[in-house]
Amino acid sequence: MTSITKADLVIIGGGPAGMAAALEANNAGVSTCIIDERPTLGGQIHRQFYNGFNVYDPSQSGREYQEGQRLISEVTKNKIEVITSATVWGIWDKQVAFVQDGNLSRVVESKMILLATGVQDRPFVCPGWTLPGVITAGAAKTLVKYQRILPGKRILMAGSGPLVLAFSAQLSALGANIVGVIEAAGAPKIRDVIGLALQVRGNEALIRDAIHYQGYLLRHQILLQYSTILMRVEGDGAVQRAVTARVDKDWRIIPATENVIEVDAICLGYGFLAASELSRLCGCRQMFDENLGGHIPIRDEWLRTSVPGILAAGDGSGVAGWQAATLEGRLAGITAALDFGKLSLHQATRRARNLRIRLRRMEQFRQILRRMYPVGQGIYEVATPETIVCRCEEVTVSELSSVLDNGVTDPNILKGLTRAGMGRCQMRNCGSQIMAMCASRSGIAIAQLPPITVRPPVKPVLIGTIAEDLLQLPAEIAIT
Repeated sequence: MTSITKADLVIIGGGPAGMAAALEANNAGVSTCIIDERPTLGGQIHRQFYNGFNVYDPSQSGREYQEGQRLISEVTKNKIEVITSATVWGIWDKQVAFVQDGNLSRVVESKMILLATGVQDRPFVCPGWTLPGVITAGAAKTLVKYQRILPGKRILMAGSGPLVLAFSAQLSALGANIVGVIEAAGAPKIRDVIGLALQVRGNEALIRDAIHYQGYLLRHQILLQYSTILMRVEGDGAVQRAVTARVDKDWRIIPATENVIEVDAICLGYGFLAASELSRLCGCRQMFDENLGGHIPIRDEWLRTSVPGILAAGDGSGVAGWQAATLEGRLAGITAALDFGKLSLHQATRRARNLRIRLRRMEQFRQILRRMYPVGQGIYEVATPETIVCRCEEVTVSELSSVLDNGVTDPNILKGLTRAGMGRCQMRNCGSQIMAMCASRSGIAIAQLPPITVRPPVKPVLIGTIAEDLLQLPAEIAIT
């Protein structure tokens, strides 16, 4: 039976943006509720250890963990309502429907919703990517840091961006044997290094981290190769070899540059995709930027989306890192207080001033990083005709290509004709590759293609758990 509660502001996502927003809004007198999928608050970056683990010295778990502890402590102290282990599967107007602990159907009625949904690792489709032993960098970090499990004895890190260095150094420090790191982007140019140095104010921690991680790889003689991509994965039932290749500035493979590395685990870190499914479900206007995580909601200066009463903050609205997500969360909390009449425009503007200055400095820094590590279109051209794109339905490149050759350009039509994306992940793992294939075959930019349609349930839930809710929906909603 459905349980219904009420709150002025419902925040979907308990990471840095969600927690920071809850604190700002709650302190201004806005009743707030946080809903999160995980058993504990913190999100991916501030992930906490689950029951059964004791942390005797938090300083050994890193700055991100300690910052998460501080935010969680503040949320708890302020008695903000928190609902964890909850999967949001639908939003109608301002009603948020979710399933808690896998079997309890619940609804929160709100006056305003903040989407702080974060990101997922960008899937990288190449021959052999479905073999056991190929995992994302985020999954590897979770295994090693929080579950104390090594993904393999000889690990290759493949990807692009500053986090590839960070994850490699962090995993190595935790005991993982990183035999090499391959970076798809080219080596940093002097002008970019100078540009980063000029933006040091407000970004000191980021620069210190970058120097630390680069130095760690050098001290521990972990080979870092630039302009190199994972070409394919080989093995009999599991990862045994990684075949890498040199690439040009667009990440397209240069012929006759292959190299074979004996490994039993490969961690993929080719950036992130914004978790924008709920913003699309709500009808928020979207923009597309590959380097910001694909489709993201368009927002005004107060982080309001195009749908009245729906705000969006953090990486789910454009990948920018946890420090920026925290600042955006605070700004969203101020906006909620402003829109509920708890703050005047003058008060809200004054409180937001320093946040905007810090966000602007971070954005200037990130613009240089995006110039250094742009997502090359070659990332979508590594797959061969036999490569599986949709793992859930086992649809290959050749099967998708045969439909595209008949003039189909809409990814939603392609989905219906091939069943690609109809499985459990609902295109989270294959959607970016399918969109790129549609764009390449049609000559239409991805930004001009219709985004992938999102329908409830947005994430897998037991149909029996939500059956009563579906029967109570208006007919026009239930049909769609």
